[in-house]
Amino acid sequence: MEKTAEAASSDVRTRLEALLAERRELLADIEPRAVPSVDPVAYQAAASHRATITLISEALGRVRAGSYGQCVGCGRAIAPARLEAVPYAPACIECQSRAETA
Repeated sequence: MEKTAEAASSDVRTRLEALLAERRELLADIEPRAVPSVDPVAYQAAASHRATITLISEALGRVRAGSYGQCVGCGRAIAPARLEAVPYAPACIECQSRAETA
């Protein structure tokens, strides 16, 4: 039986909210020692967590706006396998690859 769009959206929102909570918890754990001169690895990890938190928050905004799953670069659908692997992916693999090599 296929899920309704509303149920699928709810599942995505729940998954993204869980990922957001997890990243915020990880950031809270390492942030006290995330000073470049004290622990450069923790500093880089904190920066990575902050960037991911931003991406997840933006993905939640796209869920609310009804545009989740559409590439922010070209507007085409992001492959379901990509969204399964990286549910907060803002771009299709082609646009993401182009951005990374630019």
